[in-house]
Parts: sequence; structure tokens; C-alpha cells
Amino acid sequence: MKRFIKYIVVFTVFLFAQAVEARVTIALIAPKAGDYLQQGNELTKGVKKAVDEINSSGGLRGKKIKLLLVDDECNDAMAISTAQMLAVSKENPLNLVIGPYCANSFGTVADVFANAKIFQIIPTTVNYSQAETIKRGLVKMLGYTSQQAVDFFKFYNANFAGMNVAVINSTTDEDSMQEAEAIIKEFARHGKSIVIKHYTYQMTDKDYDDLAEKVIDEKNQIAFLLGTAKNIRKMARAIREENEDFIIFTNKYRATDEYIRYLDRWAEGTYFMELRGKDDNPEFTETLVKLRLSGLDTEGLSLYGYAAVNLWKELVNNAKSFDYNKLSAALNNKTIKTEFGNKMFHNGAPKVSESYAVYKYENEIFDKVY
Repeated sequence: MKRFIKYIVVFTVFLFAQAVEARVTIALIAPKAGDYLQQGNELTKGVKKAVDEINSSGGLRGKKIKLLLVDDECNDAMAISTAQMLAVSKENPLNLVIGPYCANSFGTVADVFANAKIFQIIPTTVNYSQAETIKRGLVKMLGYTSQQAVDFFKFYNANFAGMNVAVINSTTDEDSMQEAEAIIKEFARHGKSIVIKHYTYQMTDKDYDDLAEKVIDEKNQIAFLLGTAKNIRKMARAIREENEDFIIFTNKYRATDEYIRYLDRWAEGTYFMELRGKDDNPEFTETLVKLRLSGLDTEGLSLYGYAAVNLWKELVNNAKSFDYNKLSAALNNKTIKTEFGNKMFHNGAPKVSESYAVYKYENEIFDKVY
């Protein structure tokens, strides 16, 4: 009898140990080097923070989370091979992929994860090609980059109506090409095509000084700069050296912190666009304070990495399962609690895209003006 009881105790301890060691694996695909290093670092910090919180509170549905950090180098071939390797991994079978951050070969990458029944959440806004890719377990958490064009036009029309706008992008950067197209289309939609002109860095073989002269000579008064962080800061400086009062808009996530350091005094008066929502939602104030106290930059992409993990957590709890099909069913056409309030998703995207705010950089402070 004593031997039997001892056996039961040992077996129970063994089962308990196995339960404690039970894990689910998620991967974040984000840049670890290159032009988008800062964005990758910010996303990584946010994802790690959310994973650490879940693990320190006992895990998710009794399972601890193992996090893999993966870099696809924002390269078409690498993006596909990275997805294929993650999809067939026996050592770390995946339950969730967050990302990729870059849109390279997005349709093919999404196919790989969907065929492997791996749930996928894109933690930032998506462009046209990404928006057209619809998979059962693919979530576009925030909506579309084209919303930036809508909010830029609204701000322009309220404050700079009639002034000429130069939209400048890189032909080698798909996201910037699509963002430029969205801005041009938005102005055309409102009958304002006459005030907007389109330029690319390749027009002058990336001679930023020549392009700055061309933009100013052609009577533009405002420039919206797109492309890589290097493109943006070099173009901005070239313009400001020609005309210190020239009005510059750019996307804060694309420009990165290097913009301010590189331009120094010429950075004054720059308008930055970034996703709205976090500071306009009273329900999220407590979370923002917590993240800031933990050292995360909530003005960057950390918030969205953090929110992506918690969106998955909410879906897992709603579905009471990690199963791909059950999570997909728990998402679509149902009200889901997110860091940005309750949202309805259709075909993996929120029915209302997150909007953008405008900040003006003056006296070393980002002042919200829209």
C-alpha cells in the first residue's frame, strides 16, 4: 500500500512537472539590422514585455510561452525561406507568428503560414498588397497605411489649403511607393490634383541636393518624405539647407530617432505622422503608464508589439484553445477586446482602421497638433 501511495505521489509530481514545462512557441519576425533596426528593436521590446507578463503570471491556459526572434532581412527571398523554415520546424512548432514587419513577398509568406495553420498577426498598419491578402488566420491588427493619406489631407486642407505639395518616395521601397500613391489619390479624390507633384529619389540618382533644388524651383512649399530613414533624413536636410522655412511632413516610425540627431537645428518645425489611438483612449491610460515606467517608448512601435501578443491572448482565452481554426472563428465578426478598445474584425482586419495623429517638433518637444 505504501509503495502504491509512493508511486501515485511520484507520478503526480511528474505530471505536475510536465504541466509546468508545457510551452507554446511564438515567433516575431522583425529587422535586427539595416534601415529598420529601430523599428525592429521597438517591436521586440513590446513583444518581450507582453510575453514576460504572461509567463510571470503562470502562462496562458497553463502553458508558458517561448519566444523566437527572427530576422528576414526585409528581403524577398529571405522572407520566403524564413517562413518555410518556421512552418516546418519540429523542434519549435509554432502557434503564432507576429509580423513580418516588412512587406517583402507578403502574399507568399502568408500562404506558407496559412497552409501550416499557424496564426499570424501583423502588428502595424498594412499596405495595399497586404490588405488584398486574406487568409483565415491572418490578422491585420491596426488597419491600413492608406489611412495616413486620409489624415494628412484633412490636416493639410484645414491648415495649408492651396499650398503646393511634393510627395517624394523611393522606387526601391514598395511601402513608400504605395504610401505615395495613396496620398496622390486622396488629393485627387478631393479635386486637388493641381497642388500635388510626385518625385522619387531616383530621379536625380539620389543626389539629394539636386532634388531639393528641383522641388523648390518648381514652387512647392510642402514636402511629404517617404522611403527609408536614410532617404528621409538626407532629403529633409537638403531641403532645409536650401530653404529653412520649407514645410516638411514625414512618418515618425520611418524617420526614426536618427532624424532629429542628423538634422539638428533643421529638424525644428517638422511635422511627424504616427498612429493615433493610444493617448485618446482613457481605458488604456493605465497600460501606457505601466509601459512607460518599465522603460518602453510608447511613442514608438513597442506598444504595437505588446498589443499584438495581448490580442492573441484574448483570442486564445475566448476560444479556450490554441487551435488555428478555433482562433480564426473567435476573431471574425465578433467584438474583440484590444488595447485600443473593443473592435470588430472582418476578413482579419478591423472594420475601422486606426487613424493617424500629427505632431510638430519644436523646442525639442513633439507637440500634438491633430
